[in-house]
Amino acid sequence: MTTETSSSDQIINLVLLGGKGSGKSRTGNTILGSKDAFKFGYQIETKSCAIESSSRFERNLRVIDTPVMDTFSPEESIGRFTEEENNLINHYIRYIGQDFEKATIVIFTHLDEWISDSQDQGIMEPKFEDFIATLDKNSIQLLNKFNMRYKPLNNRKGGNDEVVKQIICMAEQLTRQSSVSRGFPQLQCKPEVESQSILCCNFM
Repeated sequence: MTTETSSSDQIINLVLLGGKGSGKSRTGNTILGSKDAFKFGYQIETKSCAIESSSRFERNLRVIDTPVMDTFSPEESIGRFTEEENNLINHYIRYIGQDFEKATIVIFTHLDEWISDSQDQGIMEPKFEDFIATLDKNSIQLLNKFNMRYKPLNNRKGGNDEVVKQIICMAEQLTRQSSVSRGFPQLQCKPEVESQSILCCNFM
């Protein structure tokens, strides 16, 4: 994989979590600045962790794509945080512990579809904050668990550098606050690494 020059030896580890169709593999590619670092598609099922590295914005990145831990089908994952998605997130919290809440950034994927839907409804310049304002109480409570650390992301186009920089900065800040060594043994992830989590939610 082609990399950019990095001035830091520190490695930022990002673990991708999410259900099938959530866009986590595409998100990994976007963060790494690659179109094909991780394979993606409904027909592809990751059964063990895949690890890819890159240097971007003077940072060394290691992204770990994990197998799907699904409690719902792709057809059921449409809309806001569904009950199934809430259950999946709460499963991660129970399995990993409270550190999961302290070291996770929520990525809302499929931003392009939301923008298109908004424009079809006559909203030519939709603001994502307006989407957040429509979330139900349970969804807001979930985001509050992550201290409202979230970013919307359109993985289908280029020009995501600024968002990726923001995600990396958020991860660095979390690392400074609390560096947590966490493994994912049931996901067959090796080795255990000090890492932050990128939780991808398909909200469209």
